[in-house]
Amino acid sequence: MIFGKKKKDTTDCMLMDSMSRVLAKGRLESKQETTWKVRITEGSVKEVLRTNKLQVVPTQEGQPAILGRVIDCDEGDVVTFTTLRELKEESVRTNLRMPVDFTSYCYPLSGPSRARAAIRANDLSGGGISFYCTLAFQPGDIVEVVIPITRTAPLLVKCQVLRKGGSNGEYILYAAKFVDMIDEEESLVREAVFRAQIRHIRENQAS
Repeated sequence: MIFGKKKKDTTDCMLMDSMSRVLAKGRLESKQETTWKVRITEGSVKEVLRTNKLQVVPTQEGQPAILGRVIDCDEGDVVTFTTLRELKEESVRTNLRMPVDFTSYCYPLSGPSRARAAIRANDLSGGGISFYCTLAFQPGDIVEVVIPITRTAPLLVKCQVLRKGGSNGEYILYAAKFVDMIDEEESLVREAVFRAQIRHIRENQAS
C-alpha cells in the first residue's frame, strides 16, 4: 500500500489595522503562545510592516483572532507577530465589516407594514448589515433580509433595526444587527465578508 504525503493543515487569515482596514490576506504558518507566523499571499507586505498594531483574524471557525505587532519578516514574506492579546469573538464579529453594493429584499416582521420591500445594501459584517429602504422602520423593529452573496443559496436572516441614518432621496439608511442566527448562518455570512475583503485587496492591487 502506498501512502501519500500528509497534506499540511493551513488556515487563511486577514490582516487589518486598528481601524479594521484590510491590508493583506495571509496563511498561518505556525502559532506559538507568544508569536504567530503568517505568510502574506495577497495584499501589501509594506503596509503590514509599517503598521504598528494589526488584527490577525483567521477565516476558519473556532480559531481565535489576535491583536499583534510585527517583529520580523523574512524574504519569503513570512511575517512574525508577537501576540499582544486575544480578540474577543464579539469584537471580531463587529470589526469584520465591509462595504458592499447589492440589491435584495426585506420582509418586515413587526411595524406598520408587512409588505416585502426592495433594499440596497451599504455594508455587511459578521454581526449585522446596513441598508437603504423606502419603508419606515423604528429601532427595535424586526425584519428578515435576503443576503444573496453567500457561497450557497441566498440566505434569509433575521435582523433587529438599531438606528436610522441619513436618506438618499426616498431611501432611508438603517443599521441592523443579526438575531437568532445559527452557527452555519453566521459562518456563511462571515465567509461572504471575507470574500468581499479579498476582492477589495485584488481590486486595489490591479488599480
